[in-house]
Amino acid sequence: MSAGQQEFNAMETMSNPLLAALANRIRHALVITDADKRIVYVNPAYQKLTGISAQQALGQTTDLNHSGRYNPDFYHKVWEGLEQNGIWEGELWDYRRDGTAYLQHLSLEAIKDAEGRVQNFFALFSDLSEQLHSTAELERLTHYDPLTDLPNRILFRDRLGHEFNISNRHHSRTGLVLLNLDRFKIINDAFGFSAGDKLLVEISQRLQGGIRRTDLLARQEHRQERDADLISRMGGDDFSFILSELRRPDDAGIVAERLLSCLEAPFYVGDEEIYISASLGLAVYPDNADNEDALLQCAESALKKVKKEGKGGYRFFAEDLNISSAKRVRMEARMRNAIANKDFVLHYQPKQDLNSGQITGMEALIRWPTDEGMITPGEFIPLAEDTGMINPLGRWILFQALSDAVLASQAVGYPLQVAVNLSMRQFHRPGLSAMVAEALAETGIQPQQVELEITESMVVDKVDEAIATMHSLRELGVRLAIDDFGTGYSSMAYLRNFPVNTLKIDQTFVSDLNSSESNTSIISAVIGLGQGLGMKVVAEGVETQMQRDLLEKAGCHIGQGYYIGYPVPLNELIELLNASDKTPKNS
Repeated sequence: MSAGQQEFNAMETMSNPLLAALANRIRHALVITDADKRIVYVNPAYQKLTGISAQQALGQTTDLNHSGRYNPDFYHKVWEGLEQNGIWEGELWDYRRDGTAYLQHLSLEAIKDAEGRVQNFFALFSDLSEQLHSTAELERLTHYDPLTDLPNRILFRDRLGHEFNISNRHHSRTGLVLLNLDRFKIINDAFGFSAGDKLLVEISQRLQGGIRRTDLLARQEHRQERDADLISRMGGDDFSFILSELRRPDDAGIVAERLLSCLEAPFYVGDEEIYISASLGLAVYPDNADNEDALLQCAESALKKVKKEGKGGYRFFAEDLNISSAKRVRMEARMRNAIANKDFVLHYQPKQDLNSGQITGMEALIRWPTDEGMITPGEFIPLAEDTGMINPLGRWILFQALSDAVLASQAVGYPLQVAVNLSMRQFHRPGLSAMVAEALAETGIQPQQVELEITESMVVDKVDEAIATMHSLRELGVRLAIDDFGTGYSSMAYLRNFPVNTLKIDQTFVSDLNSSESNTSIISAVIGLGQGLGMKVVAEGVETQMQRDLLEKAGCHIGQGYYIGYPVPLNELIELLNASDKTPKNS
């Protein structure tokens, strides 16, 4: 038989030690009244929650806690329902003794005797405020960036799909803008991450002023209002913008211009004046793509195009990039299979001592033969870099080139030096020195026969780390070369600190040597710089006898190019060297 079917006496029940202990320990507030709704018992949890002591509550009616937020009809219906059904449960607002409001979950029950007459009312309630606060905090942590308080990637993706549905219903478009701050890492390195974080907050505040801020209202099919554009922080120095209900694709360009203008005024880090630029990639649904992932890829492609063209400004996604993206996916699958099956080959371009005329070394160049013909490195190396496949591919190139150099040296009777290009990912990946040491040990090549080529752009962003990596490689006995010298920036400032052995003059400078009266001042300056720092100087792109002679006259040590020799497979290079006069000579 239930409690509601038994005669209930509150005072007798509370005199029971077990029941009294239970009532005292429960965390929910407990109130018992008589049939006239006068309080006959409250537990300690009630006193703690409401701030009302037992002495103050006993004998009072339950009207004591009415918040005033509800009209009398509300309470009348509660009690009427309680008397008819014997129970009522719900949520309502109330006030504590000190006047602070709280939301409570309330359960009321009428206790009746055997004849069905109400003897007592029983109330159990708890404070929902803390639970709601925790829920709100969890929502914030899940969907908002803790630094800028902007929506994060999760909320961004949810909203993007939602906007697609709205665009379909209203025959409009949804714009997507991806924004990346240019060279923001330099600011972090110069002023520290704390200053960088403060700058990100200020940047986010400015960017919010660049979007349309229409209030976000409840959606109605025939409403006149449009939703506010959404700005999100995707992480790091990346932001995204969802442009709601565009009428024309080029309307997104208006927003992009406004966003760029938000960054024109200087920022300040302490007393330092800082200027920030940004690159933006734009894509439009459904013109460029019909789903979230595809539209993101379109915007990312447009952003990469801006970065490639020199950073700053914005670009729309173009159809030719869309076609290129599909081609890229297919090539990625083919490349993975090619790496697994070792379908790549190495060709070697000879390097000549310009003073003696002797072939002293060779550069290893990757090639990818297929049934449709040879795929050039310019097509697949960037993809390998982006996907991370450059790491297994680069490892294979290193081990194969060193092994081939040993065979070639044995075949021609003197040690040939082999140059191997390192990619950006390889150079910055932990364990590079260990991998080179492993290759040296496995192939048995003399370390001084190995020259690893890096570019200026690979080392200028993290100079100290780059120098440490270069020193660890030099300790193995291998040589280092700066490739494409003169095409990067801050070359002279950093060069003296780099433990390199060789400078390679970029072929664009060599191509200007097209007549005997050519101005050789740049070439002479670079050669003089290399000699002054005790380095060998190599000229790339030597295609004529005249260029070779001018370089030799200017004091260049090594030449490389089609005039000296084309890249060929190892066996052909060995045949050419064995057929030529290897005796040192003047040319």
